[in-house]
Amino acid sequence: MHEMGDPERGTIVRSARRATWLAVVMIGMLARVRPRIARTLAFAFIGTLGIAHGATDDALLHRIGYRPRGGRVALSLTYGSLAIVTFIAARRAPKTAARTLFALSWLHFGSGDVAFARACGSGAHSVNESFLRGALPLCIAGTDVRSRGVAILACLVAAQHATRGEYADALDLALPTLLLLLTPRRFGFAIYFGSWHAVRHTALLLERDSRGGTFARRARRYVRESFGNVAIAVTTAAVAFAASPAISTRRAGGDAEDVFGALILAITVPHQIAVWLFERRTSAL
Repeated sequence: MHEMGDPERGTIVRSARRATWLAVVMIGMLARVRPRIARTLAFAFIGTLGIAHGATDDALLHRIGYRPRGGRVALSLTYGSLAIVTFIAARRAPKTAARTLFALSWLHFGSGDVAFARACGSGAHSVNESFLRGALPLCIAGTDVRSRGVAILACLVAAQHATRGEYADALDLALPTLLLLLTPRRFGFAIYFGSWHAVRHTALLLERDSRGGTFARRARRYVRESFGNVAIAVTTAAVAFAASPAISTRRAGGDAEDVFGALILAITVPHQIAVWLFERRTSAL
């Protein structure tokens, strides 16, 4: 039961869905004619929602009932410890870390987009479509034959949705595919991550905030809860790169990409676990 002033169920996510369509189209077109402006917009999304969309994981888990002894502080320490252990393991086995990051990202992007679509009122999607939706953003960074094969498959599934009158689901596949085909190498992923994945993830969190309230109230709570963790995440990454000779990009040389991958994996593993727990607990809401 919603409290007075709550938005109608699904309003936030449906609005966000339309916003992500518009954002990807506009920034994707700018990437072709005004790449500097497009890059600025893409990284503005990444620097705000991109970072913040995973910065409230501990608050979310605490809210849905995962309260270890010591409360949210203990949960944050557990979260941070898992990230540190993951980073160390990734630095010791960079090839295994790269494969793990790829697999987790595939699962995360696909299951997240399907969960969002269902929250918007779409019918149940097959596991195959979840895998397809997860493959698209990873293929955006590539120009090989496999990437083009994924794009063709996505177009075929989008056409099937359209013939059944499921136009929103068709756009959910068609627009990332166009982004894959039309944007420069790697740039498209930044656009997808900041203005598609992060926006949708954030909207789903706001929609499922059981404390209710208007959109503005939910958004203020989100900013308040994520601000501290965003500051900690940015500061920790900056200090790690600047102060540690073992992982500094200035001294790592050709190893810099492995360092970056280890940092991303260290963030992704606890975030993926938190999202899975959150989705499991709140998907019926």
